[in-house]
Amino acid sequence: MLAIDKSEQSEKNKNQIQAMFNAVAPRYDLLNRILSVGYDRYWRKIAVNQFGNISNKTFLDVATGTADIALEIAKRHPAALQIIGMDFSQSMLKLGNAKISKNNFNKEIPLIPASAENIPLKDQIFDGAITAFGVRNFSDPHKGLLEMYRVLKPNGKIVVLEFSYPKYRLLQSLYRFYFEKILPLTGRIISGHKTAYSYLPTSVISFPQGQAFKQLLENSGFKKVSLKTLTLGIVTLYTGIKNV
Repeated sequence: MLAIDKSEQSEKNKNQIQAMFNAVAPRYDLLNRILSVGYDRYWRKIAVNQFGNISNKTFLDVATGTADIALEIAKRHPAALQIIGMDFSQSMLKLGNAKISKNNFNKEIPLIPASAENIPLKDQIFDGAITAFGVRNFSDPHKGLLEMYRVLKPNGKIVVLEFSYPKYRLLQSLYRFYFEKILPLTGRIISGHKTAYSYLPTSVISFPQGQAFKQLLENSGFKKVSLKTLTLGIVTLYTGIKNV
């Protein structure tokens, strides 16, 4: 039996996830609103709040999707200098660009096609880097975090927003039933994609959460790493500083 090269398998997984996001892109925003019961807007606001004063600063939004985080930053007052959004899904970027044009932020928010593991930008150019519900989809999360570390300026801040499971047993049981049974069925009906919203709970289960992800951030070079759970623990907010 021939051994499968890890990099080859990683690339195959990346291509499958990329194809999945391209397929669900037209209904992605609608499903976010429905499946989160509107909480996705609240989570994004809290995530962007972690940057504090954004005046004349530069930001990178990794796995930007349809650019909701980038737009949340751009709409703040005082305004950021520039926000670059990047994603490996061309369909997501197309929808993101349409939303950016609608909100008249074309100059402030350029979007680029790229994956987190190979950010095509120079070292130390951003004051902040953020990814919302995207790090689970990195083909190599550690490499993606190292790349985000690389492009941050000294004392730059990373913010990661990701799904997690509540700690309390009863609440976790109820949430898992919704997350693993109701959500995939609803997602399949609305998106028309057979597996996309089954992938979501599977990816959350297998992804390091809480202290484990905090350790991954520290192993990627970040200091003063902290975590905060939101909405009864179904989402966790992580922050860290590039201290050189």
